[in-house]
Amino acid sequence: MKPLISSSNKNQLDSLVLLRGIAVLLVCFCHFARPLSQGHALAGLFGWFDDYGRFGVHVFFVISGFVIPLSLWHGKYQIRDYGRFLYKRLLRLHPPYLAALALTLLIMFFSYKVRHVAFPESALSILQSMVYFHVPRDNQVYWTLMVEAQYYLFIGLFFSSLMAYPRVTLCVVTPILLALTQVDLPFHIRLLSYLPFFLVGTIGFLIYTNHGKQVLNVAALSAVLIFSFFVHALPAFVATITTVICIIGCRIRIPQILRFPGKISYSMYLIHIPIGIKFINLAMRRLDPAYSGLLFLVTMIVLFVVSWLFYKIFEEFSENLSRKIKYKAARSVQVVKRDKDKMAVA
Repeated sequence: MKPLISSSNKNQLDSLVLLRGIAVLLVCFCHFARPLSQGHALAGLFGWFDDYGRFGVHVFFVISGFVIPLSLWHGKYQIRDYGRFLYKRLLRLHPPYLAALALTLLIMFFSYKVRHVAFPESALSILQSMVYFHVPRDNQVYWTLMVEAQYYLFIGLFFSSLMAYPRVTLCVVTPILLALTQVDLPFHIRLLSYLPFFLVGTIGFLIYTNHGKQVLNVAALSAVLIFSFFVHALPAFVATITTVICIIGCRIRIPQILRFPGKISYSMYLIHIPIGIKFINLAMRRLDPAYSGLLFLVTMIVLFVVSWLFYKIFEEFSENLSRKIKYKAARSVQVVKRDKDKMAVA
């Protein structure tokens, strides 16, 4: 069956970059609006951000559920590449995370020292944070990175099953996984609670690439969405269905300026609490609440600048390292192509 897109197309679609930007802005707006939601004309708007911005996390989960299988598909991934896949994701995401964790802990240390408050982290908790088993007190958003890491462990196996046995995987394995999401598990196994959002993105990938029977794909997507509607909050469902529709149906070119937040979204997400919240807390002591809107705007500008610098220093380096890792089948294709090119030149 012919796919809707060519495997030579770029993995990172404009719509995904735009959605990443929207997701990270929602999360930032949520956290920045919370301390600024009273005593000024924009209090109602900030209250809305506080209530609904957190569902930007669900947008991220749907995007990951789509883009990781898409990248595996483009890279001609096979189950024998599982270790290489995990190493590739580690190179892409972990160095920036460690840098952001160090920044968080450094700011925390001086903040608590100035206030003459005991530092809440220990050597053990810091070591646990480095492998996603602990969330620093002053940067609670890192819990989502634990979920993402567990998703990578899952999708490297699930993807192979999905490609080899799409009907069995969708009709048997997926319902079992949805049932397991309702089982109480230890705190550190958090993926299952959010797995429906990832599955929406993954089935969206099947529809986007026209893999398998489209009738079955659409039916499976509808079933997971209905499950999400009844099990999760309505705003989470709205964020999920809107995201997957945009991913599948949006094929327009996005202007560069609108892609910028998405490009640096991971960096923004990592550091928006230690940079943005600390900046707001310092400024609020000297600023009248009537200027909360201006403070919000200035905070976003500061965050954009610092996040861009963080991206250039840490994340871009990790991106380049990750791109160098190829799966075995993809490397074989490159070797054959290179040999053909040499023969043509000869």
